[in-house]
Amino acid sequence: MSRPGLLVIFTEGGRARGLGHVSRCSAYARYRMAQGGRVLWMLDGDERATAMTADCGEVRIGPWQDEPAGLPDLRPDVAIVDSYTVSPAVVAAIADQATTPVFIDDLQRLTYPRGFVVHPALDPAPLRPDGAEWLTGPSWQPLRPAFWSVALRGPVRPVVERILVTLGGSDLDDVGAAIVGQVADAFSGARIDWVTGDASPSPRPGVVVHRGLSDQAMAALMLEADLAVSAAGTTTFELARCGVPTVLLGVADNQQPNLDHWPDLCGFVDAGRWDAVDRDRRIRAGLDRLRDPRIRRTITDRAEATMDGQGVRRLFERLQTRSRKGGS
Repeated sequence: MSRPGLLVIFTEGGRARGLGHVSRCSAYARYRMAQGGRVLWMLDGDERATAMTADCGEVRIGPWQDEPAGLPDLRPDVAIVDSYTVSPAVVAAIADQATTPVFIDDLQRLTYPRGFVVHPALDPAPLRPDGAEWLTGPSWQPLRPAFWSVALRGPVRPVVERILVTLGGSDLDDVGAAIVGQVADAFSGARIDWVTGDASPSPRPGVVVHRGLSDQAMAALMLEADLAVSAAGTTTFELARCGVPTVLLGVADNQQPNLDHWPDLCGFVDAGRWDAVDRDRRIRAGLDRLRDPRIRRTITDRAEATMDGQGVRRLFERLQTRSRKGGS
């Protein structure tokens, strides 16, 4: 078997923009490197973003999204583009350079001239006169390596003992602290694992603060949790993979598809947006619903059946199939 060619990842992220793009692209990078391929990142990001790319290949820092003339002539075997700000001109330039371009698009925001578009939501592929093949649905979501193989959860505890709270790479208006307090009031005596990017939260008794977790450490926390309160971003897919009954909170506009679809997919609770006037009421209602071990068992079973964790492998196998057939 020949050694895979160069994979170039074009993406963005950081404290203000969140780290979901970098997190999911790191899954593609690690898979490619395990195959013996070379990975290069074109990363518009801060120190948080660069920390997530450690041991994931070579990294070049700086904006790349607007000027096609500024792109290096890399001629990659595969280019993966994961950006909410990339211009159509740069999309076209990357498609011209790469043997196979892949675009991660949650919002159906652009047309694509060729290659593949990964759209993990359940929305149908857009009816556009473009030349790309759309790969839609949660089975295409790239999960980090710790989530590729996860044991099914055992019996559901009758009483909630462990709760995970995670709002992603940034915490808007100290929402995390407020939610941790609300969870602690609702489940007196339960342990709360709070995953936060903030430097100095002041936890209450019974709250364990975690920062800078690896994917293995995050998976371990999820598998111990009886339920979670989470931002409705890429973590949603990891929680589903681990079968964690979850109250979802939207902290960015692009998370709306997950709020729309995951309650029907497996029973996750939609608590609305982080800045909604009824946020606390909706979170409390969600927590009360997930007290019932029978409901948690049903959600766990449905979530595990929805996410098999093979989105990264599935994409690269699809690329290999296209290559053998001589397609672009």
